[in-house]
Amino acid sequence: MATPQTNLDLVARAGALFSTGFANPDGDLLADDFVFHFFNPHLPELAGDHHGLDGLCRFFERLQERSDNGFRNTPHSLTPYGDELVVAYATNTLSFDGTVLDVDAIVVWRVFGGRIHEAWDIPAVNTVRLQ
Repeated sequence: MATPQTNLDLVARAGALFSTGFANPDGDLLADDFVFHFFNPHLPELAGDHHGLDGLCRFFERLQERSDNGFRNTPHSLTPYGDELVVAYATNTLSFDGTVLDVDAIVVWRVFGGRIHEAWDIPAVNTVRLQ
């Protein structure tokens, strides 16, 4: 059984992938059956399930293309829950049609067997802040 700290370290490594634009993909980080679930009624073209590292990379490429200035993630906290779940809280900064927005979000990560198997990205779409 993995320790909560081990799971926190894995999720922190996933965050590093985002901040580097997947410059150094970590092949051992995600399980073969990894699924990233994205929910956002304001970005329906990105909503849905994205499978594997390739699906996750494509999702972030599409998000970068949709935003005027790309995507920036500012992490705030990581909290383990039991032996399998980690909740990450962050602020995502994007720009649409010249308007820069900060969107708070949580991602619930399911980690076991030393790899990340699933993640649910849940943005706070009703409290988006103009920068």
